Amino acid sequence: MMKVFELSGALETDVMLRGWGDPRGKKYSVPRGLHLIFPEDWAFGRVRLGTGSKFDVIPVYSGPEGDRYALWTTATSATGKWVRFDVPQDQVELVDILKDESHFAKSNVSKTGWMKIVVDGPKEDGTAPKRYQLSLAGTMIMEGDPDDEETSEVSFVEYPKEEDDKIVKISFIKA
Repeated sequence: MMKVFELSGALETDVMLRGWGDPRGKKYSVPRGLHLIFPEDWAFGRVRLGTGSKFDVIPVYSGPEGDRYALWTTATSATGKWVRFDVPQDQVELVDILKDESHFAKSNVSKTGWMKIVVDGPKEDGTAPKRYQLSLAGTMIMEGDPDDEETSEVSFVEYPKEEDDKIVKISFIKA
């Protein structure tokens, strides 16, 4: 099946998840972007200046609500795990088994590849779940910090939301 995804162009391999923008209006230039990383000594994902963890973006569902994808770690200390979006805890973590909380949609995809990563929040009382978008922020990272500076500013904001206070534009760049 992976070969079919690869041939169709639906599979993205060996990419990093990069955030763009900043509440202070500062833009990070390549290679000093803000990236999602899963350090060995942390139980959840963090934001790093410079580089991040490597992933495969794998299609997991296509239907009337649109396409859904999941992130599979490829070149980190935790190779072979799925990324789980834990909206109530405002964090991302690695899990061994693909779960519904690992699925995301690509929304507002631009011609240059920027998008919003949209996930469903927890289901409440039989109603449709609220939707949230992944946010990376770097307010704790200063201009002179080294490329491996990290912060725990991974969160979720209600979807749709503009880039007024969090970094919500994301792209997948080749590692």
